[in-house]
Amino acid sequence: MQVINAICFAIIALFILVTVHEFGHYWVARKCGVRVHRFSIGFGKPFFKFNWDNTEFALAPIPLGGYVKMFGEGQEEEIQPDQEQYSFSHKSVWQRIAIVIAGPLANFILAALVYWMVFLGGMTGYLPLIQSIEEDSPAHQAGLEAGTIDPAYEILSIDGSAVDTWREAFDQMIRRIGESGALQFEVRRYGSNSSGQEILVPIEQWQGDTETPDFLGSLGIQPYSPPLEAIFGEIQPDGAAERAGFQAGDEVVSVDGLSVDWRAWRDYVSERPGMELQVLLRRDGQLLESQITPEPTEVDGETIGRIGVIAAPAEWPEDLKREISFSIVGALKQGLDQTGATSVLILDSLGKLITGQISTKNLGGPISIARYAGASADAGWQSFFMFLAGLSVMLGVVNLLPIPVLDGGHLVFYLIELTKGSPLNERVQGVAIQVGMTALFFVMILALYNDFGRL
Repeated sequence: MQVINAICFAIIALFILVTVHEFGHYWVARKCGVRVHRFSIGFGKPFFKFNWDNTEFALAPIPLGGYVKMFGEGQEEEIQPDQEQYSFSHKSVWQRIAIVIAGPLANFILAALVYWMVFLGGMTGYLPLIQSIEEDSPAHQAGLEAGTIDPAYEILSIDGSAVDTWREAFDQMIRRIGESGALQFEVRRYGSNSSGQEILVPIEQWQGDTETPDFLGSLGIQPYSPPLEAIFGEIQPDGAAERAGFQAGDEVVSVDGLSVDWRAWRDYVSERPGMELQVLLRRDGQLLESQITPEPTEVDGETIGRIGVIAAPAEWPEDLKREISFSIVGALKQGLDQTGATSVLILDSLGKLITGQISTKNLGGPISIARYAGASADAGWQSFFMFLAGLSVMLGVVNLLPIPVLDGGHLVFYLIELTKGSPLNERVQGVAIQVGMTALFFVMILALYNDFGRL
């Protein structure tokens, strides 16, 4: 069921983004007087189509992109003198530039509007508190006290930028992926009015060689989280818990006579694969006795027990929450800022991929998109729309890269035409497009290889 949900939400996200992107091309092309033969979402033979305003609108089965086919765009069409006014190739360079750039621009506009909508709805953040520091970890060696911290450290800023929530803290840390040097933290004891303590935590190609970065763990930092009670938030289908009759909302009072919180319960189950456990549950105020046998599961070469349950979210103390709200104008500004910051982050990450600061293992394809789409949808509408906006920015940025075949490659051709006063040689364009297609093919193969490796 989770796989189906992930695929459905990925298709929804891609359908929205591709439609907006291609509509940008289509709308500007029509405003410039270009005749559009086909507006297609997806590739392959269309399974649904209709005609409107002399254009065929189509849905095709391969949902990995789309295209707008314009009259006069290819060299195979014969254009009569009285048809030149409708031909893409006969439009001025500036009009062709506008048509090409309209697709990525539409994605940036969509991202800004989606971010604006999310920020307008308000957001809940959590104070960035450090609960414990590992002995001899980078954070400890930089000057923070080892062990459980009471009162906890509060992070005030990272690399000179103030942070008030964990989201802001991670936004700062993610910029440093693959870099060497030092992360600058300013911290103080929670509840203290004293000035902050600055520490420099050394990093070396930080988290650049892993596909699942662990920013805090790599520094030896354990963030604060409220105590997690042994209450089931979700029962996964076809698992041992479902077969045993466990229900969402059940609280584990004891297992084999031992009282447990969620961590103790999880560890107890994990350490007893294939062993029957006696469980005392509280459901709607009533105590129920039950039995369950954890299913043996191989994880990293070790057999552990699993029953297919997810913990109910912990309740955060109100004084550790940060309710963030914006006015209509403020939310729009925040949406534009977020679109710009995400664009810069994507370009920076692409640069680090090219220079080797970030491993190519971080490349992902359609399977990764589906996984992230499903996970973000499970986390709520705000999370899914943030994912959608980020993916829209990525589509816009990638399409503007100066790679033949992409919009950015065509933009380069037209800029060269502006500079030299005549179009670039057709043979040179053809060779460049073939090279671009080959490069993108190998990138896609690598991304799919990574996707299947993650499975």
